[in-house]
Amino acid sequence: MKKQSGTASLAILACGLIFAAAAAEMPGRSPEEILLSFVEDFRSDPAAGEPIVFGVAVKGPEGGNWHVVVSGRGENGEAAEVDLRKGLSASPSVLYTLDLATLRKIDSGEMNALTAMGKARASDPAPMDIELMPGFKPDPAFFGRFIPFTFHFWTRGFPEVVSFGGPHSREVHGANAVVFYYERGLRSAWAQIEKDQHVNSDPKDQINPFPTMIIGIRGRAVAKIGGVEKEFHAGQMVFIPAGVAHEAWNPYDEPAEIILLMFGEGA
Repeated sequence: MKKQSGTASLAILACGLIFAAAAAEMPGRSPEEILLSFVEDFRSDPAAGEPIVFGVAVKGPEGGNWHVVVSGRGENGEAAEVDLRKGLSASPSVLYTLDLATLRKIDSGEMNALTAMGKARASDPAPMDIELMPGFKPDPAFFGRFIPFTFHFWTRGFPEVVSFGGPHSREVHGANAVVFYYERGLRSAWAQIEKDQHVNSDPKDQINPFPTMIIGIRGRAVAKIGGVEKEFHAGQMVFIPAGVAHEAWNPYDEPAEIILLMFGEGA
């Protein structure tokens, strides 16, 4: 093989740096392009069967307002009519709010929408949130339908896949969490408790009106359930009855990973 000269090598290196710089300066997809990709995917989603109108407000100088009109599936089961329209709907509805950086994380699969919306309390800030437009008064069962709808609209492809692990998480309740799926009577998530992290350290967050299962899949941690301290580790399930105070922390060097299942009335 002929050896390259120093000049040629420097030229190749310079070209590589130029291409890398150009790639770094290339803008990502616009909010409208990203939203349109979710709309096009949702047309074939079984969850698009019922009519609904909702808004999306992307904050920041590159953002804007849009609304999505889902007209439902036709009588013969053909693809649903789902349209993206500029501006907010004239009819009051529910509104997703987020910034462009969060939208791009959801677009790439780095973070799913339910994880971006996760919070310990309703008043906590989150990268993505839901607001009710003035005048919109949903019936009591609305959010029981809308949260699973959120999962399906913001998760592209079939079968729907959610990536989990540290890079896909954000801190909620004192641990790094990825929300899998919520629907009426079921909440599910992955969580990682790193050394010195404390889950539910505030007593106000320690009681749920529904049962919880903590399933250890890696490492170990300490839980305090109903005043009783118990170390649990990978390969064990800890059951927490409804109405029982609980918290957990990790005093060990290795992170503890768990699967959370919350279920029953009120979940």
